[in-house]
Amino acid sequence: MSPRLLSAALAAALLLAAPASRAADHKHGPTGTYTEWIWPEPPVSPTGKIGYVDFEHRLTPEVDPGSEVGYFWSHQVELVQGDTAYFGLQTRGTRPDGSEGKVAIFSIWNALAARGPGIAQAFGHEGVGYQTFIPFNWKAGRTYRLRMFLSGSSGKGTEWSATVREEPSGRERLIGTITVPKKWHRLGNWSVMWSEHYTGPEILTCNDVGYSRVRFGEPRANRGTIVPERHRNYITDPPNCPNSRVTDAGRGSRQEMGIIR
Repeated sequence: MSPRLLSAALAAALLLAAPASRAADHKHGPTGTYTEWIWPEPPVSPTGKIGYVDFEHRLTPEVDPGSEVGYFWSHQVELVQGDTAYFGLQTRGTRPDGSEGKVAIFSIWNALAARGPGIAQAFGHEGVGYQTFIPFNWKAGRTYRLRMFLSGSSGKGTEWSATVREEPSGRERLIGTITVPKKWHRLGNWSVMWSEHYTGPEILTCNDVGYSRVRFGEPRANRGTIVPERHRNYITDPPNCPNSRVTDAGRGSRQEMGIIR
């Protein structure tokens, strides 16, 4: 199986995981939404490292699903000869004080360490790795720029960081920094943006899937100088509830789940 097909399969597996509501096990479970991006062949650095040094995109939650429903709006990427990373916003995540609320999150599978201004910890579900969270009180209708970038190195390995910036104010916050093995390369030429319903009240009918509508902007690489060659929108196959859809929105996409019929 090619890396691209493996990545798409992994994205589907991640989206179907909803342990709190067991939504994926229910015939009325939510149907995942995806926008896959294919990038030009990545550059090679003077030191022989293959890949891009950063990815960024703009994200606009157009509605607020509410505090009871857990939604994750993510950009998933791959590190060449490494593993999977994702970064995005959640409606219901764990905060440093133990409460639940809106957060920004950054994770890398099979990473070595993490640090950041909020929670930085190892995880052991759906594989192993490290993740960082910060409280982030995003607002429906506002646009945020999320960026993952090569930020340095340490004795342990190579460091990648993620930030979130509110527009148009320009206020930017660090989500965290994660260390990966030095033998890993940089960001590859495939990525996927997705919406995940991961927790909430029990779903008995399709109308119980909380409504989410989010706009993903076209991503860019290498400080905004590179754009993808193409993209495609799709939903979980086979689908569960028929109330999800993905449509083009400008050069990006709009993803909806839990549409009331």
